Amino acid sequence: MWEAGLVVGSAGNVSRRAGPDHIAITPTSLAYDLMTPDDVTIIEIATGKAVDSSRAASYELPMHLVVYRRRADVAAIVHTHAPFVTTLSILRKPLPPVIDEMMLYFGGRIEVTDYAFTGTEAVGENVVKALGDRTGVIIANHGNVCVGRDLKQALHVAVVMESAARAYVQALAIGEPIALPDDAIAAGRRLFDSRKS
Repeated sequence: MWEAGLVVGSAGNVSRRAGPDHIAITPTSLAYDLMTPDDVTIIEIATGKAVDSSRAASYELPMHLVVYRRRADVAAIVHTHAPFVTTLSILRKPLPPVIDEMMLYFGGRIEVTDYAFTGTEAVGENVVKALGDRTGVIIANHGNVCVGRDLKQALHVAVVMESAARAYVQALAIGEPIALPDDAIAAGRRLFDSRKS
């Protein structure tokens, strides 16, 4: 995530399920190039309490916990502050399906959440609401959340989202982007649904 330019410094965070009752999540305020496996914290999903950690969990832990509690199919979360996605988040502009990959990886338009102050459960509630059954959402004035069956998939979704956001923002600078036709959107959604199972 850091090497792909989706975050700078210690911004953003990553988590994954660690068994049925716990998650592993990156620590707060630690630059990625300094992070080691021992810095990752283990958190109980039901209570939000650390069970094995030498550092404090990410400030966005409440958001991650809400997503895991509400979406049993989610096994990993990547939250970035990628530049073009964050540009759309500041504009509170959804990302329409303008390239085929968006249907395959996201299942449709990427929505923008309502605003909630960072580090609160309200961010998670807004993420779950706007995410629906899809794999990515833009957080108002913040960045994005991408989910997957594992960390590799969630990261790939984040990379694809930033690539699509970049193309869309650049297209907006020239004219009005044209979304995919309805039949392509329907076909893409069928492929997305088939890949989830």
